[in-house]
Amino acid sequence: MLLEPIHEVLRGTQNDVLICRDRNSPIDAKYTLWVVHDRGCIRVLLDLFENAPRDLLEGESPYVARFAEGEDLCFLFDYRPQRPLMRFAPGQAETVQQRERISIDLVMACLASPMPFAILCVLLEQNCISIAQDGSIYFTYEADLSQLNPADDEGVCTDLCVTAVLALQEENAKLKSMKLLHMKLEKSAYQSLAELYRDIRLTLVPARKPPLRKRLKALWKRNKDRWFRWLLRISVVIVVITLIVLLSQLFFGDVPLFRLFEHAMDVVGTEHLDGGA
Repeated sequence: MLLEPIHEVLRGTQNDVLICRDRNSPIDAKYTLWVVHDRGCIRVLLDLFENAPRDLLEGESPYVARFAEGEDLCFLFDYRPQRPLMRFAPGQAETVQQRERISIDLVMACLASPMPFAILCVLLEQNCISIAQDGSIYFTYEADLSQLNPADDEGVCTDLCVTAVLALQEENAKLKSMKLLHMKLEKSAYQSLAELYRDIRLTLVPARKPPLRKRLKALWKRNKDRWFRWLLRISVVIVVITLIVLLSQLFFGDVPLFRLFEHAMDVVGTEHLDGGA
């Protein structure tokens, strides 16, 4: 890699955060770079990454690369543009069920993350949570490590995840699921993310069939492009037929096409079989 900084996100007491691009990459790959210059923070990070109580798949790592730069220690992460959850989720989730789906996806993202819980707590506290246009949840890494507490465990991480879920469902605070989460949060009753996932799943609001007006509106949104194409084709056919009729009438004084709709056997020569002359 030949990393070139293109944007400085943060310059902090413990670390700096830079967005870099790899000049040797044929696809112009971008990364988020932590430049950690505090020795105490470096020791904490190394201990967390090497002794984190998380089951990682073979070859899986919380970061792309780690390297020293002078007295600083650098950690490299895959870059994805920010789409903050709390800003974009309300527009993408119009129903209670959709917001519950996002809540479940948030918990699943925490469960699937290879990050040590103490660092995951920093990401949750600093709202480094984004939502893609397809509704999937991912973390960005523009984090200020001065708030890192190595003692934060899965229980603390779960409480922070509950706080995010409650903020997401603020309009539906009276739901049974939200009341349960709020009660357990006040008592710090959660010890694991799996418990939170189970509670949300058990208290899901059953999906209701939307009213006819909304279904018709959704049907129109899904098919409007296809219907427009068909309407355009029909319009072209009508225009072509009209032009043929007009040209036939202009040059021949008759439209041969219309003869197909006459009763051909009613007229033989100059005689009309229906009795007319």
